[in-house]
Amino acid sequence: MILTPRGAVFLGVSLTIVVAGFLRIDGVLITLGGTGLLFASLGLLVGRWNLAALSFSLSGPPRVFAGTPVDFHLTLLNQKNLFGTCHLDLDLHLCESVMLSACAPWTAARSSSSIKLGGSIPRRGTATTHPCIVTSTFPLCLFRFRKAITLRHDILVFPRAIVPREFFASGQFEDSWDGRGDQPGPPPGEPRGLRPHQPGDRAKQIHWPATLRALARGRKPRVREYDPPGLRPRRAAVLFHSFGTDHTLIRTDLYERALALACGSLRHLRRNGIPTNLVADFLSWRPCPTFQPEDWSGALTQLAHARRANHTEAHDLLAEIEKTPPEVALIIISDMPLPSWAHIVPDRPLLLIDIRQHRFGKKSLQPSHRLPILPR
Repeated sequence: MILTPRGAVFLGVSLTIVVAGFLRIDGVLITLGGTGLLFASLGLLVGRWNLAALSFSLSGPPRVFAGTPVDFHLTLLNQKNLFGTCHLDLDLHLCESVMLSACAPWTAARSSSSIKLGGSIPRRGTATTHPCIVTSTFPLCLFRFRKAITLRHDILVFPRAIVPREFFASGQFEDSWDGRGDQPGPPPGEPRGLRPHQPGDRAKQIHWPATLRALARGRKPRVREYDPPGLRPRRAAVLFHSFGTDHTLIRTDLYERALALACGSLRHLRRNGIPTNLVADFLSWRPCPTFQPEDWSGALTQLAHARRANHTEAHDLLAEIEKTPPEVALIIISDMPLPSWAHIVPDRPLLLIDIRQHRFGKKSLQPSHRLPILPR
């Protein structure tokens, strides 16, 4: 319980009136001040009773991606038989990283109310308990009553999925692989235009607005024509490592970004229908498949619990690169800057992901135009 400014003023005035009444032997002042103290005492008892016999529960998705907006439901159960609960303010510290606030204006006796909380969890990891602070100034805003509780809800937070810009530099990995093992991809390719219908064309290729105009003129239906599809690898592997040359600064934020890039790469390849294995030093270089649904779920769990490996050496990285078959597209991601390890990579078709995805160029301070110099 904390005394609010309004409560301090109210109690101060009431005590002053009572003292003045005793000094002047004035029954009216004593009665008026005593009534104020009585109201403060009743407010203290009612406020404590307002937070009694309450239970809380938290529900929501058990597995989320970091930075993705999700909804949680906080349920308040009032177990009192006669009185309801009024004006509760709740501050939920979700996963010890984000604060969610809500208000429960009224919960009837022997009833419950549900509060919807929307937010996103910024960091990956796992959490079971979530502290929550319940406060109320009911009934007269003279006292602020506070109750600390702990809610239980298992949440597994996956890394934020960021697709590296290197994929989009070559057509979203459609034509960026020039090694062996290429096969035509399922996408139809880039649209080229319209042409008359031919035997063997699929019905979903028909362009209906143009077909209606062509049929009105007595011509054949029109279908969409696409360029030949790009070539994509039959299989791929994402190699994650933490090797860097000496005197290279180790940064925790770069490790989290590297995991986000690895997660985005795996999801991008999976959406494009390319079976991919994750090979990482924090997994002791054991290949982790990611294509099937159960394998993808296991890989995300491994990324959520990943801890940086401090024993990665150059020969470990080279051994894993040489172990990868030539027909497998190899994508290498590291939490260390690219110049600190790119020089040891052998000469073979590779896709190197730079951890520095954002580069800020130098801007000139010279004005775009010059003002004319007026003669004196």
